[in-house]
Amino acid sequence: MRNEMCGLRPGLCAAALAATMILPVNPAGAVEGGIGAYFLGTRDTFAGFVPEPGTYVSLSFDHLEGSVEGISVGGLPIAADADLELNLWRLSATQVFDAQVFGGTPAVNLTVPFPFADLTFTAIRPPLQGASIDDSVSGFGDLTLTGMVGWHRGNLHYSTGMSVYAPTGNYDTASINFQERTIDALSVGKNVWSFQPYFAATWFVPERGFEASGAISFLLSEKNSATDYQTAPALQLEGAVVQRFRSGWGVGLAGYTYQQLDDDSGRGAELTKLALGASSLRARVSGIGPLVTFQGGTLLGAEASLKLKYTHEFAAKRRLESNVLSAVVSLSF
Repeated sequence: MRNEMCGLRPGLCAAALAATMILPVNPAGAVEGGIGAYFLGTRDTFAGFVPEPGTYVSLSFDHLEGSVEGISVGGLPIAADADLELNLWRLSATQVFDAQVFGGTPAVNLTVPFPFADLTFTAIRPPLQGASIDDSVSGFGDLTLTGMVGWHRGNLHYSTGMSVYAPTGNYDTASINFQERTIDALSVGKNVWSFQPYFAATWFVPERGFEASGAISFLLSEKNSATDYQTAPALQLEGAVVQRFRSGWGVGLAGYTYQQLDDDSGRGAELTKLALGASSLRARVSGIGPLVTFQGGTLLGAEASLKLKYTHEFAAKRRLESNVLSAVVSLSF
């Protein structure tokens, strides 16, 4: 079935791996920093599909513009409304093995992120009250390693695995320059190990070009020892519906919802609650938007696919609410 699918849709395997394998990062609310270790919406099209053995490479770009009402960054509670602009590049390499594990196909993925972020707000409390704050950061972020196994049953394709987010990106606690009325708070890393078990499934009918995919995952993070901040576990639900055409183009809709399952804890969280006047830091957000795909091209001698997506977030609490433009180019060798 895997060979049949890839044969019917050149570049299909590359497109499938783009959905399952490109995993995040973020700059360093709630979720400490306003964004979790997992970049929401990554598992959309072909979320449950692990293709035939081979090597797959993807390059993704995400442009995010978001705002949040109260946030903790680098251990510094910011009570003012803050805006974040993030340009995130992610290079992903996946190896699907010619072997079987529990009757399924095993694979491993490594994702390397390069975030460029800018945080702006107007301070509302002394001694920086009235100051326009602009803090920027860029560099090599937190690596993600994902192991998975995928199975195929006719038009149904499903997989399970675990993503591990390693604190490889530089992290510093926030510092304030009172004389120049500036802060240095953003970091390219989270300073914690995070773990994300997931299950995903895809229903794909090749002769009709119809796909429906969904994924459920849990994000668990250790305590940030530098800020004594424990981000609570979170549940992520993601999905996509796509109609593909013989021309190679496809259109669809993708969305997600994120919900922390408990309140954040630790001294850092308690100080953040006090500074923000909040009774709870439990975060949530949802997002939805259109997507366009194309399969059938070649690049560097490999089958190539392209995915473009726009996501509008809503119902956010204690977390960034953003508009996100995403582009993914995937190659199948």
